[in-house]
Amino acid sequence: MSFMEIFGKAMAEPKVDVSSLVKGKWYVIDLMGYDVRAKLLDSPKQGRGYKKVVMMDVRGSDIGMFDEMGSVYVSDIVGEYNG
Repeated sequence: MSFMEIFGKAMAEPKVDVSSLVKGKWYVIDLMGYDVRAKLLDSPKQGRGYKKVVMMDVRGSDIGMFDEMGSVYVSDIVGEYNG
């Protein structure tokens, strides 16, 4: 992935309202074109604004990959998980 692609992702508009994200809830994220569930591990609020990247527990086993915790762009969060 080139620098411009990474920069574009970081600057992309989020698909969900960032102020509605709640620590400890499950969300659906876009992981390489697949919808995967992930648990938000930290608050997206930072000072007077919101973070571009949040820590999530991603369940990659939903699509045959590994379950891992890591940074996820807020723009990759598709919506809330209703499972």
